[in-house]
Amino acid sequence: MATKLNLREFNKRNIYNLIYESDGISKLDISIKLKLSLQTVAQDLSELKQQNLIKEDGVFDSTGGRKARVIRVCEDVKLAVGLDITRNHVGLVIIDLKCNVLKSIRLRHEFKNTPSYYNGLGEILDKFLSESNIARDKILGVGVSLPAIISADGRGFSYLKVLPAPVNLYEKLSRVIPFPFLFFNDANAGGVAEIRFRGPVQKIVYVSLSNSVGGAIIYTDHLSKGDNQRSGEFGHMTLREGGSMCYCGKRGCADAYCNAKILSDITDGDLEEFFRRLRNKDRVCVTEFRKYMKNLALLVYNLRMCFDCDIVLGGYVGSYMGEYIDDLMEAVNDRNPFENNGNYVRCCNFKMEASAVGAALHYVDGFLKNIR
Repeated sequence: MATKLNLREFNKRNIYNLIYESDGISKLDISIKLKLSLQTVAQDLSELKQQNLIKEDGVFDSTGGRKARVIRVCEDVKLAVGLDITRNHVGLVIIDLKCNVLKSIRLRHEFKNTPSYYNGLGEILDKFLSESNIARDKILGVGVSLPAIISADGRGFSYLKVLPAPVNLYEKLSRVIPFPFLFFNDANAGGVAEIRFRGPVQKIVYVSLSNSVGGAIIYTDHLSKGDNQRSGEFGHMTLREGGSMCYCGKRGCADAYCNAKILSDITDGDLEEFFRRLRNKDRVCVTEFRKYMKNLALLVYNLRMCFDCDIVLGGYVGSYMGEYIDDLMEAVNDRNPFENNGNYVRCCNFKMEASAVGAALHYVDGFLKNIR
């Protein structure tokens, strides 16, 4: 049975969420949209203001009479941190409650299961936060993205071969991360960040083309994880029977043909340099990119046949695909018996540290759901 306290919390949360979703709103509009009395709205606004969750930010243009005050959320009252751990690098971001990226870095820090690695990671995090000049008590938590199949509780993993990580990785990181934290699959996290910045979208399949290939299946803003937390493992779909060896130990996986290293290894690990040479018509880069595109088109086509929705390219390679998307569409169309426009193949909107941002979003969403 609902109690007065339950109802008050419900109304207060709805008021806050309406303000959060708006680009500034008046007290009267809140009352009208939520069908609440002005007295109830005023009381809850007063409490939200005392909690520093909202602020008055100017006035609306007058429509006659007294100008209404513009009410907005205080974006920086709480913050979340995203930490992306890869074999050779770490990426860090700080986001506010409106998911604005306040600061980000990516540093070379080769993963090793040694005290020096973990201590170094703690030092990187501490320096990053210190240079950001933010109060530590504002931090809701740290989302840690990994190239792994993550356990349901977010504190372990059932499969991780890209990094030489120990099974007690959570315990080791807990010694150097002085905040609540959980693990998230890197490709899933990238998909979560992408859907947040695409506006209203019913469903997408997100393909992460980084040093390993993964993905995310998102329906009506909901991430589908599958029965065993393995949904979106597109990198292990078979593209070539008996083909090239994948890091998983099987042959012919999409990862062996579509990961970013296939391109960046040509330019000593520098993907940006590869695409610079590609634009300058370097013969080797042009030849290898054609092979890469042929395999990527096959992967995208298969995903389109399976899910019949937009296929969004993200990860390292996805960030560079904008000027080549028409060529990819054409290659996909050559196989597709149902369509010939290919406009369902899209580049990611979120190019900067998407996995770290998606992991951090967990803590923002948790905060928004628990406004009291």
